[in-house]
Amino acid sequence: MTTTELVVKAGKDATPEEREKFRELVLRDPQVTPNGLSGRIAKAHLLAFLYKDGELIATGAVKCNPGHQAHVAEDAGISLPQAEYLGEIGYLHTADDHRRQGYADRVLESLIKASENMGLFATIQLKNDSSQRLLARHGFILTGRSWRSIQVDDDVNLYIRQIPEAKE
Repeated sequence: MTTTELVVKAGKDATPEEREKFRELVLRDPQVTPNGLSGRIAKAHLLAFLYKDGELIATGAVKCNPGHQAHVAEDAGISLPQAEYLGEIGYLHTADDHRRQGYADRVLESLIKASENMGLFATIQLKNDSSQRLLARHGFILTGRSWRSIQVDDDVNLYIRQIPEAKE
């Protein structure tokens, strides 16, 4: 019988072993910069770990970096106030052998739920159709203008998920 376990916790609360496994899986994505990654993982507001039969197969994070958030807002030409947006969804990665099975959806859902009813944003490259569809399924909308990536030959787009409306 296959068992899956989804764990969400603050980066500072993850053990060194959990953070290292997270780092190893995320680094399978060639667009992730290894320099300083361990520190960024430890400082993440939230980390999500999805295990299948004890193996880490999918990750995600909510990263809170006010300087980066201001830079993204400027690049996109929109307002992205910290009072409304908790942080950036990032490090969404599913191991190759486990893709197209809904694991990224589960990770993203857990991060949204744990984000204290705050808005979230994500930056996705124009050529990354699967991530764009994933974000759209979870209420993120494309906004602002595109800008050139400094990592790859592509443009970057901003997706936001606003604070949910209060129900009366």
